[in-house]
Amino acid sequence: MGRNYMGALPYYIGAPGGFGQPFGSAMTAAALARVNRTASFVRPDLAGTPSRDAALLPAAFPIFSFAAATGTNIISQTANPQTPFRGQRLSAVVIRNGTTAQTTAPLMSQFIIGQKPIITTGNGVALETFNQNAFDTNLLMPPTVPGVNYTMNLNLPVALTTTDTILALVSIIGSAIL
Repeated sequence: MGRNYMGALPYYIGAPGGFGQPFGSAMTAAALARVNRTASFVRPDLAGTPSRDAALLPAAFPIFSFAAATGTNIISQTANPQTPFRGQRLSAVVIRNGTTAQTTAPLMSQFIIGQKPIITTGNGVALETFNQNAFDTNLLMPPTVPGVNYTMNLNLPVALTTTDTILALVSIIGSAIL
Protein backbone atom coordinates (compact mmCIF):
# COMPACT_ATOMS: atom_id res chain seq x y z
CA MET A 1 0.00 0.00 0.00
CA GLY A 2 2.82 2.44 0.77
CA ARG A 3 3.71 4.61 3.71
CA ASN A 4 1.03 6.18 5.83
CA TYR A 5 0.95 9.92 6.46
CA MET A 6 3.37 10.92 9.26
CA GLY A 7 3.85 7.26 10.10
CA ALA A 8 1.43 7.56 13.00
CA LEU A 9 -1.96 6.75 11.58
CA PRO A 10 -3.19 3.14 11.41
CA TYR A 11 -4.67 3.62 7.95
CA TYR A 12 -3.71 5.11 4.61
CA ILE A 13 -4.88 8.76 4.44
CA GLY A 14 -7.94 9.20 2.29
CA ALA A 15 -8.96 5.58 2.14
CA PRO A 16 -12.75 5.51 2.55
CA GLY A 17 -12.87 2.31 4.53
CA GLY A 18 -9.41 2.42 6.11
CA PHE A 19 -6.33 0.38 5.35
CA GLY A 20 -6.76 -2.18 2.62
CA GLN A 21 -10.10 -0.87 1.40
CA PRO A 22 -10.48 0.08 -2.27
CA PHE A 23 -10.35 3.71 -3.32
CA GLY A 24 -13.14 5.51 -5.13
CA SER A 25 -11.36 5.85 -8.46
CA ALA A 26 -7.95 5.41 -10.03
CA MET A 27 -7.43 9.20 -10.05
CA THR A 28 -8.26 9.44 -6.35
CA ALA A 29 -5.91 6.57 -5.56
CA ALA A 30 -3.08 8.23 -7.52
CA ALA A 31 -3.62 11.60 -5.81
CA LEU A 32 -3.68 10.09 -2.34
CA ALA A 33 -0.58 8.01 -3.10
CA ARG A 34 1.29 11.19 -4.13
CA VAL A 35 0.33 12.96 -0.89
CA ASN A 36 1.44 10.05 1.28
CA ARG A 37 4.65 9.54 -0.71
CA THR A 38 5.57 13.20 -0.34
CA ALA A 39 4.77 13.15 3.37
CA SER A 40 7.00 10.10 3.81
CA PHE A 41 9.98 12.22 2.75
CA VAL A 42 9.72 14.48 5.80
CA ARG A 43 9.51 11.78 8.42
CA PRO A 44 11.95 8.96 9.16
CA ASP A 45 11.50 5.64 7.38
CA LEU A 46 12.49 3.91 10.62
CA ALA A 47 12.15 5.36 14.09
CA GLY A 48 15.39 7.00 15.18
CA THR A 49 16.89 7.25 11.70
CA PRO A 50 16.97 10.28 9.39
CA SER A 51 14.83 10.43 6.26
CA ARG A 52 16.44 9.88 2.90
CA ASP A 53 18.20 13.02 1.64
CA ALA A 54 16.55 15.08 4.37
CA ALA A 55 18.18 17.73 6.50
CA LEU A 56 17.24 20.23 9.19
CA LEU A 57 16.78 23.43 7.23
CA PRO A 58 15.37 26.88 8.00
CA ALA A 59 12.37 28.57 6.42
CA ALA A 60 11.75 32.25 7.14
CA PHE A 61 8.82 34.65 7.22
CA PRO A 62 9.23 38.14 5.76
CA ILE A 63 10.17 40.70 8.44
CA PHE A 64 7.37 41.93 10.71
CA SER A 65 7.86 45.69 11.12
CA PHE A 66 5.97 47.71 13.75
CA ALA A 67 5.94 51.53 13.94
CA ALA A 68 3.67 54.24 15.37
CA ALA A 69 1.44 54.05 12.27
CA THR A 70 0.89 50.31 12.82
CA GLY A 71 -0.77 50.88 16.18
CA THR A 72 -2.15 47.65 17.61
CA ASN A 73 -3.24 46.35 14.20
CA ILE A 74 -2.39 42.81 13.12
CA ILE A 75 0.48 42.31 10.70
CA SER A 76 0.18 39.11 8.68
CA GLN A 77 3.08 37.45 6.85
CA THR A 78 3.19 34.28 4.78
CA ALA A 79 6.00 31.80 4.18
CA ASN A 80 5.81 29.20 1.44
CA PRO A 81 8.51 26.48 1.59
CA GLN A 82 9.34 25.20 -1.89
CA THR A 83 10.07 21.64 -0.80
CA PRO A 84 8.33 19.05 1.38
CA PHE A 85 8.81 20.43 4.88
CA ARG A 86 7.94 19.61 8.47
CA GLY A 87 8.70 22.36 10.96
CA GLN A 88 9.69 21.49 14.48
CA ARG A 89 11.25 24.60 16.02
CA LEU A 90 10.04 28.18 15.81
CA SER A 91 12.72 30.83 16.35
CA ALA A 92 12.15 34.55 16.82
CA VAL A 93 14.38 37.60 17.22
CA VAL A 94 12.79 40.86 18.36
CA ILE A 95 14.76 44.08 17.74
CA ARG A 96 13.54 47.14 19.64
CA ASN A 97 14.35 50.81 19.02
CA GLY A 98 13.01 53.50 21.36
CA THR A 99 11.44 53.93 24.77
CA THR A 100 7.92 52.65 24.06
CA ALA A 101 9.40 49.69 22.17
CA GLN A 102 10.93 48.56 25.47
CA THR A 103 7.52 48.46 27.18
CA THR A 104 5.58 46.27 24.73
CA ALA A 105 6.09 42.93 23.02
CA PRO A 106 4.74 41.26 19.87
CA LEU A 107 1.99 38.69 20.39
CA MET A 108 1.45 35.79 17.99
CA SER A 109 -2.31 35.93 17.62
CA GLN A 110 -2.50 33.31 14.88
CA PHE A 111 -0.22 30.71 13.31
CA ILE A 112 -1.76 28.55 10.60
CA ILE A 113 -0.15 25.88 8.46
CA GLY A 114 -2.36 25.29 5.45
CA GLN A 115 -5.73 25.16 7.22
CA LYS A 116 -4.45 23.83 10.56
CA PRO A 117 -4.16 26.29 13.45
CA ILE A 118 -1.05 25.84 15.57
CA ILE A 119 -1.94 28.31 18.36
CA THR A 120 -4.53 26.94 20.76
CA THR A 121 -5.47 30.13 22.63
CA GLY A 122 -7.46 33.11 21.42
CA ASN A 123 -5.50 35.82 23.23
CA GLY A 124 -2.15 35.07 21.59
CA VAL A 125 1.25 33.88 22.69
CA ALA A 126 4.24 36.13 23.38
CA LEU A 127 6.51 35.81 20.35
CA GLU A 128 9.57 35.92 22.59
CA THR A 129 8.54 32.57 24.05
CA PHE A 130 10.37 31.28 20.97
CA ASN A 131 13.51 33.43 21.26
CA GLN A 132 16.91 32.05 20.29
CA ASN A 133 17.79 31.02 23.84
CA ALA A 134 14.48 29.34 24.62
CA PHE A 135 14.59 25.66 25.44
CA ASP A 136 12.02 22.90 25.15
CA THR A 137 9.86 24.91 22.75
CA ASN A 138 9.60 22.38 19.96
CA LEU A 139 6.28 22.26 18.13
CA LEU A 140 4.79 19.27 16.33
CA MET A 141 3.92 20.87 12.99
CA PRO A 142 2.21 18.92 10.23
CA PRO A 143 4.29 17.91 7.19
CA THR A 144 3.55 19.96 4.10
CA VAL A 145 4.13 19.82 0.38
CA PRO A 146 5.19 22.75 -1.82
CA GLY A 147 2.38 25.27 -2.17
CA VAL A 148 1.11 25.03 1.41
CA ASN A 149 1.29 28.43 3.11
CA TYR A 150 2.50 29.10 6.63
CA THR A 151 0.66 32.21 7.86
CA MET A 152 1.49 34.10 11.05
CA ASN A 153 -0.27 37.12 12.53
CA LEU A 154 1.49 39.36 15.04
CA ASN A 155 0.25 42.44 16.86
CA LEU A 156 1.33 44.70 19.71
CA PRO A 157 -0.84 45.01 22.84
CA VAL A 158 0.34 48.64 23.26
CA ALA A 159 1.00 50.95 20.30
CA LEU A 160 4.39 52.53 19.70
CA THR A 161 4.85 56.31 19.69
CA THR A 162 7.05 58.81 17.82
CA THR A 163 9.84 57.13 15.85
CA ASP A 164 10.03 53.94 17.93
CA THR A 165 10.12 50.65 16.01
CA ILE A 166 10.05 46.93 16.60
CA LEU A 167 11.28 44.39 14.06
CA ALA A 168 10.42 40.71 14.47
CA LEU A 169 12.39 38.11 12.53
CA VAL A 170 10.68 34.73 12.63
CA SER A 171 11.95 31.46 11.17
CA ILE A 172 11.10 27.79 11.36
CA ILE A 173 13.68 25.02 11.49
CA GLY A 174 12.47 21.66 10.30
CA SER A 175 13.03 18.58 8.18
CA ALA A 176 13.14 19.20 4.46
CA ILE A 177 14.31 17.47 1.32
CA LEU A 178 17.54 18.78 -0.19
